[in-house]
This record gives sequence, structure tokens and C-alpha cells, in this order.
Amino acid sequence: MRFVGFFLYLAMFSLSSLIGKDARAQDVDALFNLTFDELLEQQISISAKESVALQASPSTVTLFTRQMLDRLAVDNLYDLLNYVPGFQVTRGDWVGAVPKEHARGVYLDNGYVLFMVDGQRINEISFGKASVYSPYIPLSLAERVEVIRGPGSALYGSNAFMGVVNLITRQDDNLLSARLGSNASRGATLTLHPQWAGLNWQLLLDVQRHGGAAHNFNDLTINDPRQSLFVQLGVQGQRWHLRSRYNKTSMNGYINLGGASDNNRYESENLGLEAGLHWWQDDSGALSSSLDISEHRIASAGLLVEAQPGLLAADFFNGPNWVTRNLQLSTDWLKPLMPGWELNAGVILLNAEQHQAGALTTHLQGGEFVLSDSAYLGGISAFRQVDAFDSLLASQNSRSAYLQLQWQAADDWLLYLGSRYDKVQRLAANWSPRFALIHQLNDTHSLRLQYGEAFRTPTTNELFSSDNVTQGNPLLQQEKIATLEAIWRWQGSNTQWETVLFRNKMQDFVNKVAVEGGSRFTFANTDEHEIRGVETSLNWKLNEHWEGQLNYTLLFDNPFNASFKHYGQLRLGYQQESLSLNLDALWRSAVGEQGFHQSAYSLINFQGRWQWQEKQVLTLSLTNLFDKQYQVYEPRLSNLAMPGERRQLILGYQLSF
Repeated sequence: MRFVGFFLYLAMFSLSSLIGKDARAQDVDALFNLTFDELLEQQISISAKESVALQASPSTVTLFTRQMLDRLAVDNLYDLLNYVPGFQVTRGDWVGAVPKEHARGVYLDNGYVLFMVDGQRINEISFGKASVYSPYIPLSLAERVEVIRGPGSALYGSNAFMGVVNLITRQDDNLLSARLGSNASRGATLTLHPQWAGLNWQLLLDVQRHGGAAHNFNDLTINDPRQSLFVQLGVQGQRWHLRSRYNKTSMNGYINLGGASDNNRYESENLGLEAGLHWWQDDSGALSSSLDISEHRIASAGLLVEAQPGLLAADFFNGPNWVTRNLQLSTDWLKPLMPGWELNAGVILLNAEQHQAGALTTHLQGGEFVLSDSAYLGGISAFRQVDAFDSLLASQNSRSAYLQLQWQAADDWLLYLGSRYDKVQRLAANWSPRFALIHQLNDTHSLRLQYGEAFRTPTTNELFSSDNVTQGNPLLQQEKIATLEAIWRWQGSNTQWETVLFRNKMQDFVNKVAVEGGSRFTFANTDEHEIRGVETSLNWKLNEHWEGQLNYTLLFDNPFNASFKHYGQLRLGYQQESLSLNLDALWRSAVGEQGFHQSAYSLINFQGRWQWQEKQVLTLSLTNLFDKQYQVYEPRLSNLAMPGERRQLILGYQLSF
């Protein structure tokens, strides 16, 4: 199979020469010929809470349009970050085999990247990481994805520490797609946007089932099956909108809480409701409000202790059966002050609580987990509440306000000044300032200087846990980061080159520390760290058919925890009328840690699309083309090694109507 991908690529390339221009390819051809100037004028909203051109953004932003997503062999929002300079994502272990982010040299479990769907935050308060409760967010439903590289707390508060990711769902297309692939994979997507009763309606549906590939782990052969469902319903009037979202993911029988077993369980559910109202929007400004309600559920159990003759007759499984809820009310105000000046301000009220703190376990006695045969329940049993987790039933309410000024000092000078105030229950108040200065030197060169600060609020698990492993610390304070960035961009007619120099100064990092005189751990604000690095991105078009992209990140300082010090991505694409062929390589440097070593490696992926009829598309996706078997560092595992994902082939059919 080593050269199957290249033979396939050459075969499809030869086929392209037999396909002539016709009317059915006009839309696709127009998308393939999007110029770099047009790309820079694309409107984004993540960096300013209003639509601004990408080149006028006050943050370092990476944008993926629907056409860009169609050229990548990626189906999960988290995996898309492998194509963002400064970011990588690998599979890890928490209460399931969930994605974990490596963000500008920081690889920790604490939730340093904020994830949103249509502006609604996915991160919650018990674990902080979005991927613990939502490990799979389908890209098939995305119209575009916007990524802030760097701090975003000045607008978005906690968790917007190293970055912000917002998936914006499809807004107006109607399509049906079906997929079949290796490892018993299958899936389907439906998007509908009808107009009825003078209103615009939205229905999004994505279902996935993955049978799982074989992996070697601690002398065992195990599979990594996954099932997921994502549904979103929406309706929009002239001045208001209403959206509801539900997604569910199951990953049973794989690595969970450090152990591997066919009986491991993982299931998460997320419900969201968001209502928005535009009070007014005209030349004098705009005022809007939104109400955001969400609930996050997780039921997980991992093999913690294997049965041992004379000590324990049955395996001990344990894990959280938790529910958290968020209620957020926000109002945003945009006001032109005078020629060249604009004010953006808002207030946010957030009530967050952990509503349920139960467990999935095999051994429970008197409300406590007891490793004794007398406490055995006959198998994994679900409890809505256990005494050992009572302290987790806590709230984490906050009150916030932000203010941002934009000044167009001249045609070639743009200035942003802003700050956000957050007061979180039981914690000190926090200010997050922001500054950006953009100078267009000439038609091809621009310079930008940015400074921002961000914070992360400790989770309820870090503050209040009290079990056999960890003891929470209610005296924890927010982690903080200060980031300085200098950006240079060169814009040619067929080439675009951007380079970012950054320095992150981090303080009060929350880490586990041993409890004196015992085997338990607690959490403390202990570490200060500085990481400097450079990110560069080069895009080019050789001619009307061939294009390429190169991203490369180099850290000047050692990463926090064992992570990649330099990494990159190279994509070559061939676009001809109705045919798109794309081959990309992800490269990661070696990682060494006491007891773990993984040499540098590359992962080759292929994505092909053929619009063979006016409204019908065939797709072929190949990830990890040569089935590279590799491991990633995972400090939660006894051998520190998490198996990487194996080769996956997916054939798809898409019908637009």
C-alpha cells in the first residue's frame, strides 16, 4: 500500500485531461480562482464581534472558507487545527480518547482554547476543555471556520487563552451527502434552508459511525470505535433568530482514564439554545442581545484497577456521570463616534453550575468508592450522585463588560484599543487589555503590532474535587498570559506570505502537586513560563490549475510539557474545472520525555472531488495514507504513549438541490 496514494493521484490527474469545460463546472471554477486580494477582503467576525475584512482584523486570524475545507481530508473541527500555524491536535486520554490541543508550545489539559459553534461557547466549567464533552464536531456542516491565534479574552473571557475557534454553520445551501469507508465507517449529512411564512429556516443533520481500527496498547490489540449525532434547528426573522443544537458522541471500548478494556464506556451529550434580537441596526449604530442556554452531560467509566487473585475479584471501573449548565445573557453595542472612530462595547452575565456529580462505577459502598469485593455492584452501574463528588456541586457565576475603540487614523493606519473586565464568583477581578496597530506600507507590504492579555478560570474539578486521587484547591486564582505579536504580510498577485513573531509570558499555571504525607494530588498556581516562536505561512498559485500552501512553526523555547518544538504542513493542489486533487503532508518534530520518545514523522493525506454532474459530487478522502504507526506523548498513561490514528479511506456522494 505504500505507493497506492501516488498511483491514485496520478490516475486521477490523467483523468482530468479528459474532462473539458462545461456549464456544470462554472461555480466550482469560480471558487478555485479566488484571488488573494479577494481572500483578504473576506469578512470575519471573530476578532471584533462585527464584520471586518481579514486584513483589518485586530487579531491574528486564520480563515477557512467552505471551498478551503473541501480541499482537506479532515472531518472533525479539532483536526482542522493541524492546518493552523502554531497549533497541532493529537488524540489523548482524559475520560475518553479525546482530542488535545498543542497551542504555541502549551500542551496541558486545562482548556486553553475556546471553541464555539455559531458564537455559542462549547467549553464548560467542570473540565474546561471543549473536547471532553464534545470530542467530535463535524466539518460537513460548516460554512466557514475562523480561528484567533493568540489571546481572545478581551472579547470572550475565560478559556480564550491561547486561541478562539468559531465554526459558522451552513447558511443557505440544501444538500444531502452519504459516505462509506474503511473500518466499517459510514455517515450522512443533510442541510436544508427553506423559506416559509416569511421566515428563513435551518435544519442541519450529521450522523457518523466508525467501527474502529486496530491499535497496539500495552501488549493488547484494541479498537477505537466512535458514533456521533449532530442536529441543529434554526429560524430567522428580520430582526431576530432562534437556534437549538443537540450533539451526542459515544466512544466505547477504547482507552479511558489510563486503562484499556472492551468494557470502557464513554458517552456525552450537549444541548444548546440561543436566541438573538437586533434592537436596531442603521447608520447610527447597532444594538443586539442574545440569550444562551446550554447543558453538557458526560457518562464515562474507565478500567482503573484490574482484578487480582486474592485482592480483587472483579475489575474496578470508575468515571464521571456529570451534568453542567450555562445561562448567559449578553448585549453588544456598536456606535460610530465621529469620522474614523468607532466604539464597540458589551456586557455579559454568566451563570454556570455543575448540576450533577454522579459516577459510573463497579465498586461503591456507603457513598464512597471502595476497592473491596464487598463493594462490588455486579458490573458498571450509574449513579446520579455520590458522596465522594458532593463538593463538586458548585456554581461559577461571572459578570463582565468590554470596550473597544477603533480608529482609522489614515488610509494606511488602523488602531484598536480595548479591554474587558471580568468578576468571577470567589475569585479576584480580572482585566484583559488589548492593542493592535496596523500599517499598510504599500500595495504589497503591511506591518502589524499586537498586544493582548488573557486568563483562564479554574474548573470546578480543580477547585472542589475530593476523591481518592485529587483534592481540589478553592484558593486557586486565574491563570494569566500576556502575548506580544509582530506580523509582516507580503501580498503579491499570485503569492501571499505572512510571518508572525510572538512572545507568550504565562504565570500562575495550574498544575497538580503532591499532597504532603499522602499519595493524593492537589492543584496549585505554581509555574511561570515564557515561550517565543515564529509562525510563517506561504500560499501560491503557479497557474490557473496548480496551487500550494506551506505552514511552518518554530518555537525558540522548549514547550510547556512534552510537545512539538517545530512542525509544519505542505499542501499541493490541482484544480481543473470540476476536478479538485489535493495532497498534503503534516510534519512533526521528535518528542522526547523521560520514559517516552517518538522520532519525527510525517502523515500524508489526500482529498479528491469530482463534480460529475451539475449538482452531484463524488469525493475520495484518505488520511494517514501510508498507515504510519506512531505514538503521541500522553502524561495520563502509565507508559506515556497514546497510539496515533490509523489509515482511513472514505468515499462520498453529495447531491445539491
